[in-house]
Amino acid sequence: MKRILVLLMLLTIFIPVASADIVDDLENKVDEYNQNAQYVPSYLESLMGNEVIKLVIVTDEGEERYIRAVTEESYITAFEEVDEDAEFNATMVVGANEATVRTIINSQDPLREFIAAKDNGEIVIEPVGLVNTVKYTVANVVMKVSQLFNFM
Repeated sequence: MKRILVLLMLLTIFIPVASADIVDDLENKVDEYNQNAQYVPSYLESLMGNEVIKLVIVTDEGEERYIRAVTEESYITAFEEVDEDAEFNATMVVGANEATVRTIINSQDPLREFIAAKDNGEIVIEPVGLVNTVKYTVANVVMKVSQLFNFM
C-alpha cells in the first residue's frame, strides 16, 4: 500500500474526466488533490508525505507509462511523465493498471478504493531501501489496525 496509496490519494479525483489519456487525467487531478492534502490522515502523511515516486501504469492497450511524482509534506510538488530509464532516485515504485487507476480516481471514496486495490494486489507498492521498507511496514500495520477499528 506504501507510497502508491499516497500517490494515488494525491491524485484522487471526485469527478470523472473525459480525457482518454491516463497521464493527462492524473495530472489534471494534482491541483484538486493539493487543495485537499491537509485532510490526508497523519499515518498516511508519514508514509507518503515526502517521497519521490516512480509510478508505472500499464494502459488498457498494454503500454507502460512512467510518472515521476514528488511529494513534500503530502503536497504534490512535481508530476511529470518520464522515460522508462529515467534516473531520479525514487524512494518507492508503485505499479497498477489503467483500469484500477481510473476506478480509484472516479470513485466517491477513492481512499477505500485504493486500499481495496492494494489489498487484492491490483496495486503493488515497492519501497526502495531499508529505511523506506521499514517505514512502509509500520504504516501498513497502522493502516490495518485503523481498518480493524473502522477508523477508515
